[in-house]
Amino acid sequence: MSTKLERTIARNDEKIAAGEFYDAHQGIRTVANRYVKQKAYNDAIEVLYKGAESLLKAKQYASASDLVLYILEVYTVAEIPVDSVSRNRIVSLIQLFDVHEPTLVKISNDAETWSGKFGPVSSGDAILHNLFGTVFAKADEGYEAEKNLLLGTKESAPILGQLLFDWSAESKDAPQDAPLFLSRGVLGYLGTENIRDATVCAQTFLNAFDVKHNPETNNVEAAGDTVITTYDAYPLFNFLQLLILACRSKNPETFKRLHTRYAQQLSQLPAWNPALEKIGHVYFGIVPKRQGNMLEDLMGSFFK
Repeated sequence: MSTKLERTIARNDEKIAAGEFYDAHQGIRTVANRYVKQKAYNDAIEVLYKGAESLLKAKQYASASDLVLYILEVYTVAEIPVDSVSRNRIVSLIQLFDVHEPTLVKISNDAETWSGKFGPVSSGDAILHNLFGTVFAKADEGYEAEKNLLLGTKESAPILGQLLFDWSAESKDAPQDAPLFLSRGVLGYLGTENIRDATVCAQTFLNAFDVKHNPETNNVEAAGDTVITTYDAYPLFNFLQLLILACRSKNPETFKRLHTRYAQQLSQLPAWNPALEKIGHVYFGIVPKRQGNMLEDLMGSFFK
């Protein structure tokens, strides 16, 4: 870092320490603008990062969020790749926010766009998705949390499982409609070819359900040495667990038999059709009737 840049950052910190938040914020943007015009992108990012950090420590969340969004804008203009350095800047700043800060949704969306364009995965960086999903879960922003956790890391799955259970407990039809909430995690993960996290999400949800409701259950050997817990009063819990096992086997006949066995229950859930068609195609080579974005269809159908 150059001496000039150090002095600039120090002046900004002095203004923030003195409570001159507006002047500091505007000054930081002005300096960053100048660096961007000069294509001195690293200097622009450093000024914005240090300024956002100081404003966050002073609990000036709205001003800080503007600077974080500017960082992501510079990342995009400069074509900064997703790596430990570029990612960790965002992570360290987001961890300083109040989880209820409304602009976090915009930051999350912009981070997904940048990391999807300049990272290895078009859906965005999994670590950032886990970060934002965890933040939104703490803020009781269920939809935003779910959207991010489904694309997160292995640490995301138990968080999503617990979130969906807590969400189901608030339903006026609880506990009867609990399987509908679990399906959001299981079908969502399976649709992105993530059997591991579908399994963990289901286990987390069902463990919480058992503790709260103590339902009638049986342990059944389902495939080889695999034992699942079946629910007498909740057949869709059984279907979702068996669906995970069927996806592991990749046996089309197993999937078809499962579909037939639960045809009555599934006929009452047309919202599941796009997800199940996608799963049938991905794991079993069954050509779906139509193509679409499974996650969007599934989420959208629940929010109509």
